Amino acid sequence: MSRVAAQPQVLALDPNTPQRFYHGGERILAFRGLPAPADFDGRRPEDWLGSTTRLFAEGGDGLSVLPDGRVLAEVLGAEPQAWLGEEHLARHGADPGLLVKLLDAAERLPVHSHPDRAFATRHLDCAHGKTEAWLVLEAEPDAQVWLGFRRELAEGELAQAVQAQDEGLLGLLNPLEVSRGDAVLVPAGQPHAIGPGVMVVELQEPTDFSVMLEHQRFGLDPDHAWLGLGPELAMRSVATAPLAGSGLDALRTRWEAGPGLSSALAAQADPYFVAQTEDASAGPVQLDPGFAVLVVVAGEGTLVPDSGPPLTIASGQVLLVPYAAGRLTVHGPVTVLRCSPSRDPDRARPDHPHHEPPTT
Repeated sequence: MSRVAAQPQVLALDPNTPQRFYHGGERILAFRGLPAPADFDGRRPEDWLGSTTRLFAEGGDGLSVLPDGRVLAEVLGAEPQAWLGEEHLARHGADPGLLVKLLDAAERLPVHSHPDRAFATRHLDCAHGKTEAWLVLEAEPDAQVWLGFRRELAEGELAQAVQAQDEGLLGLLNPLEVSRGDAVLVPAGQPHAIGPGVMVVELQEPTDFSVMLEHQRFGLDPDHAWLGLGPELAMRSVATAPLAGSGLDALRTRWEAGPGLSSALAAQADPYFVAQTEDASAGPVQLDPGFAVLVVVAGEGTLVPDSGPPLTIASGQVLLVPYAAGRLTVHGPVTVLRCSPSRDPDRARPDHPHHEPPTT
């Protein structure tokens, strides 16, 4: 008798914290309710959630391993329909189309930017750039992030600031004070940095492409800093037009919006990813089927999938949701951030670089 493969169910994800070049990670452990391990080196500032992406450098780690020991990237390739669903496969192929992280900055991150899709396709042989977004979970008083140039740069000014490798580069950017509940969309190309004392849920396109405009003080190899392209070409990916006024304001939203289901990000994020807040404090919240990463950010409650057993959930948990789990219903005084790949219909086209026909 042939054995029918079990449908995948909602899974709790263990931490996946590759070593990085900057300090942080203690807030992630506290949020997860975990003690610092004896060998904690203070350079585990990112927890890669549901990841099929590897670090560009620094050893190439980053892939998520499921509780049964299987590598998620291999599982998606073997069971794409059950994990991702037909509509996702038409848009993204057997690629999640998304990377989610917890990020805890114990020091200011370097000023850097990320290439957009057109630049990545042309120069990095990848259809994904790296638009990203930050959903602020914790922020010390007066904590800041920086995004976009404050004014028009004179010819050669960016190159001069990069060559100097000092605080002048940071001074060219817009400072933004942030607190818990803030959300910031960071379009590819825009230079940015995160200040110390900030922990975020970060959604991004599934690459690790970063142009490190500021790199010497962090001990980064120039080849790493410039993505192997050299500074002249790499800096062509940086958006040098000023980002100010309504253009900057449009990138800022709030993910803490009160009871019910709400969008956490500006509509400009839709071609890249979707972030939703589910606050079930006033009654159950129902979610449509779809591959997603859930981060429980407050309270305790119950998650009831159409397929699979109910799960008790509490702040600090991270869950990976397969398409086969069906609709989800969240009950109780609990708040969950749902991070999903783009559902933009323009992504569903036969010539999409990652398109593969669904398996039958």
